[in-house]
Amino acid sequence: MAFQKTPSYLYRKSPGSPYYLKLPVPPALRHHYPDAKGKPRTHIVVPLDTAKEAEAEQNKRPLLTRYWAEFKRLESGKAAAPTPDHTERLQLLRESMRQAQVLDDEGVALGAVEDAARAFAEELEQSIGDEGAGEVYRLATQPDSLSMREALKQWNEGADVRESTRSKRTQAVNELLSFLKVNDCLPSYVDEGRAVAYVDWLNAGKLGHSTKQDRLSTLNVLWGFLERRRQLPRGSSPWGNHEVTKTKATSAAEQVKEKRGWREAEVLKLFSAPDGEGIKSTHYTRKLFRELYALGFLTGMRLDEIVSLRPETIEPIKGPRGKGVAGYWLDIEASKTDAGVRTIPVVHPAAVAVLQARLEEQKGRAVSLFPECRPGGPDNKLSWHVQKALGRDRDRLGFGSEVDFHSTRRSFMSMMENSGADVVHVQRYVGHRVPTLMHSVYSDGASGESLLKVARAVKYSTKVEAVLGKLVP
Repeated sequence: MAFQKTPSYLYRKSPGSPYYLKLPVPPALRHHYPDAKGKPRTHIVVPLDTAKEAEAEQNKRPLLTRYWAEFKRLESGKAAAPTPDHTERLQLLRESMRQAQVLDDEGVALGAVEDAARAFAEELEQSIGDEGAGEVYRLATQPDSLSMREALKQWNEGADVRESTRSKRTQAVNELLSFLKVNDCLPSYVDEGRAVAYVDWLNAGKLGHSTKQDRLSTLNVLWGFLERRRQLPRGSSPWGNHEVTKTKATSAAEQVKEKRGWREAEVLKLFSAPDGEGIKSTHYTRKLFRELYALGFLTGMRLDEIVSLRPETIEPIKGPRGKGVAGYWLDIEASKTDAGVRTIPVVHPAAVAVLQARLEEQKGRAVSLFPECRPGGPDNKLSWHVQKALGRDRDRLGFGSEVDFHSTRRSFMSMMENSGADVVHVQRYVGHRVPTLMHSVYSDGASGESLLKVARAVKYSTKVEAVLGKLVP
């Protein structure tokens, strides 16, 4: 295995931010490098502590040499050198210290473990610095105090804790430890000064205001948990009274202004991309992407509304004289707003074909119409993973960030505005709150016939309709 030919590259999270080394792990060795959830890593990511490219290039060289040697040892079946986090060795020292503390040997074993811990810390001093090495020594010699990772594990063990909450907590702790440049530490290591430095780092990044607040709130609650476990004194949390700044140009209005609907040439390219191009996942295929985009363009539905459809929420619209299927009524139960919970008709032939084929595939199953879309993210949404996959696909096809899946909704609105359809009926169709008191309070809503008029008005340009027509058998 020619590890020297393994591609490696520098990357940064934002312009002007410090560089990282991102080194691909050979597929056969990935199980040796599990992430925080125990899953095999595809890449090793190491901070290079500099925003200068020349220095980053220089700093990455010894790391590449070390990892290539490590890959070679693993490939030959030999034991690897200790990984950068040294987790197993540290845990062994903590366990040895626990045993030494109860031995009646006049402190001989205790002294031996302390010496081993000191030697371990000195060994790491060059790579993680004096403070980090000192914290490794404290961790090794204070086994009765919960470390951050041990505290996180206990905190997450509650039976009533949702998986999305566990994920959010783990992300917050991992991010803090990464900032501190330690794999683990005692909570007392995070003093006021380090907490302020972390908040300054958060504020300098591009995370949204609510996300930053959520990070600090999660850490504050963790400190409360540790105080209740008598691991920390009352009132010791360093996470209160911090000012979290808002990033420039991130208001909802400004974000919407940057986005736009899809242009005709882009739609044609979107639907004409060959099967398999750029698609590596077994879950997400070009066929799935075409189906989702078609429903987005032809109904204006949000992505989460589409992938949350179930066979039992779809009713057929009978064709002429009660024969065949002319369309479907869709009950949209999953929506971000109250106005979004609605029932709409769909009659465009391409959308009907997609729904009909999906219903046939899922016949007799009480599952999502799109079972390959797995839930994920903090809110456990069905759209979380597929939305990311669609974003990666958009980038591969060469489209800019000004368009995304939600841009299909913008295209739908623009098409409807030019169709002459009643504005209020369109707003009800797409799940927008209607603007006037008469419509929002005193009206019982649009009739089925009014919504059918909107559905029948769906028509794009000749070229777009032609490419959509290819979805119809």
